[in-house]
Order: sequence, then structure tokens, then C-alpha cells
Amino acid sequence: MRSTVLMPRLIQNFCAGHVSRRTLLTRLLPLSLASFCVTVGIGILLFPGPYDWRTRVISHVLSPRHNPAGYWVPSIGFAVAALLVLPFAGYVEQRLCSITPRLARWARWAFTLGFLLVGGVVVSQHIDLGPGWRRLHETLARISAAAAAFGIGCCGLCAFRDQLRFFGGRQTLRGRLALGWASITLLPLIFGAIGIALLLGRKADHAWAVYACGILRPTMLWQLAFWEWVGVVLVFGFVFLSVWWLPGQVKSPAPSFVRARRPLPESEGGQNSGVPVSASSD
Repeated sequence: MRSTVLMPRLIQNFCAGHVSRRTLLTRLLPLSLASFCVTVGIGILLFPGPYDWRTRVISHVLSPRHNPAGYWVPSIGFAVAALLVLPFAGYVEQRLCSITPRLARWARWAFTLGFLLVGGVVVSQHIDLGPGWRRLHETLARISAAAAAFGIGCCGLCAFRDQLRFFGGRQTLRGRLALGWASITLLPLIFGAIGIALLLGRKADHAWAVYACGILRPTMLWQLAFWEWVGVVLVFGFVFLSVWWLPGQVKSPAPSFVRARRPLPESEGGQNSGVPVSASSD
């Protein structure tokens, strides 16, 4: 009876992120990374024909149509990797809640949605839902990537507010963590803005945009597959660096309405000087 009660509690603590930094860094995250890398490597080895990671998207390794012999291996690896990294969402919320509770909650739910949708992407690859749902896995993959990007952005805003005293920041986070989060947040935004500007300029037949697109088209920077792999590296790097540099213990600051009272000055005779004292009569 005790074991049946203990198991749901362990699952609840796992999903809520009640795990230690040591458990994440030495068990869950390395196992998640190994599950992803090893199973994807096996899927690439079983892939019919050559697989160029710069031009072929990751979903081709998981697709029964493109990889009929080995699609199931990376599919299991993706699901296990997403499950093992799931506690990270609650772990981040607990350590950012003292800075901006709302952004911390948004980050948690964004990461949770992104990790869970990875399983949806895997499942949708193997279920035939009819011609109208052929691109369901692409939609789920984009929503998952957008949710992860939104969670990373929330963390970056938390760090930005924590480092600036103008916004009430107390600099509880390490400066290197704030710099790393800002880099991971700003770099995709910069590259995304450049890409949108090139596409809009090409549609408007601007010479500079047409010339730039002609230069980039033969390179791997023009391929969606390359940016998918870059996104995977950024997400794993963000998770590892966050756990490594975030505080190991959850700090619960005193509420703002609780004020520390200074002791009243006392005279040599032990009486409060300059402060009227009301005696209570029985």
C-alpha cells in the first residue's frame, strides 16, 4: 500500500521539477542527450541512401516513408529524451519565481508544452489521419519550437530584470547566466529578422535582397535542416547551462509587506530613550 502511494508522489515530484541539480546534471540530462544522439545516429545508419544533415530535416529520420527500416529507433529516442528533460520546466520556475512569478510560470508552461509536443510529433508521423492531416507533424513541430523559444525568451527577460536595479533587480542570478540567456535569446531574433527582411526584399524585387539570396541559396544557411540542428544544439545547451548556473537551492525571499524592525535604542539604565512606553495594567 505504501509503494502504491509513493509511486504517484514520485511521478508528481518528477513532473513538477522537484529534483536536485545533481540529479539533473548527472542523470536526467545526460541520459536525455544520449537517448537523442544515439538513437538518431542509429536511425541515420539505417537510413536508405546517404543522409546529409545540412539538407535533410530531422523528421525524415523519424518518418516510416523516408526511413522504413529504422524509423522506430529514433522515434523511441525522441520520446524518451523529451520525457527525461521534462523536470527542467518546473526546476526553472522554482528558481525564477522570486524574480518575476508571472514570467516564471509562463516559462514553465511553455517548456512543458514544447517537450510534450515532441511526443506528439513522433506519434503523428506513424498515424495515417487522412489527406487533410498530412502536415500535422510539421504543425506540431513548429508549435513545439515556438513554445521552447517563448520559454527561453521568458527566461531572458527574467535575467534582464534581475540584473537591472532600475526594475527592482537584486542580481540574484549570475552575470554569466544572464549573458548566456541574452545571447541565446537575441541571436535567433537577429537571424530571424535578417531572414524576414531578405524574403520581403526578394518579393519586392529589391536588388540587394535578390543578390543576397543568390549568394546564400547554395550554402547550408539556406536549408531548413541546418537550422533545425542548430535549434537542437541551442536547446540542449540552454538546458545544461541553465541548470549549471542557476542557484542550486530555491530561495524564498520574505514577502514585501514583512519589514525587519530595528531594535529600539536603549539608555544605560535599560530604558528606551525618546520612545514613549505604554505600560499594560492587568
